[in-house]
Amino acid sequence: MNTEQIKQFDSIFNALSESLDITETQYEAAVRSYRAIGEWLAKADSALAPYNPIIRAQGSFMLGTMIRPLNEQDDLDIDLVCELTGKGASWTQYDLKHKVGNRLKYHETYKRMLDEEGRRCWTLKYAQESNYHMDILPCLVAKDYKTVMERSFSASLGAIRELDNLAIRITDKESANYRYDPSPENWMKSNPFGYGIWFMQRATAGDRQKMMLLAESVRAVPKYQSNKTPLQRSVQILKRHRDIMFAGDEDKPVSIIITTLAAKAYQ
Repeated sequence: MNTEQIKQFDSIFNALSESLDITETQYEAAVRSYRAIGEWLAKADSALAPYNPIIRAQGSFMLGTMIRPLNEQDDLDIDLVCELTGKGASWTQYDLKHKVGNRLKYHETYKRMLDEEGRRCWTLKYAQESNYHMDILPCLVAKDYKTVMERSFSASLGAIRELDNLAIRITDKESANYRYDPSPENWMKSNPFGYGIWFMQRATAGDRQKMMLLAESVRAVPKYQSNKTPLQRSVQILKRHRDIMFAGDEDKPVSIIITTLAAKAYQ
């Protein structure tokens, strides 16, 4: 393949992937919405206020791999976590999850938007013109979580132990101890931000400057990413291929599998 052919291929690749992006307007609207949720949960009169709730994006919205729905009538699925740096001593998963849910119900608008309790999340369904819904995952983090996250960005590629420290404890109503165990160490563990940093390390191939630019995406209020890495673009194209190939099939490959395999293969 000569230089001219490579340039032509790059142009086609970028045009294709850019056509899959959500717009900056859609992105900013979603960020404003979840910032408002975080502010409501953290207000002084909230039962959650002593535990410093923070709403942060996870999943494809954080990774910069979100794509427009294949069907324009479908809405965007935006995954969020509600981080709490502590809880009441007797709170079980059920208690913590319903403290978050009840606070949302105190807001007349959120009460109307709130779906029935999900397995792990609360879902807010926004108006049809907004074209998105938000899944909010209540979780517990360590008090020094912000420091641990900042330190993780400086960890070398493959420093898994450092990324393991970013694990969070989540609520899951299908857990046997959902209603009776107040000990977080016995709750289900997840690590969306450790995964996010690992993906960014793969995407930037060890380039520290690029890594720090992508680090913006795990902040509570990230900036819109217009210049994406080839890995991010590749994942977007693979996800669209999945949507077309498995249209209507509930057993289609989930995005986390596509994203992980692409990141592992990326050179």
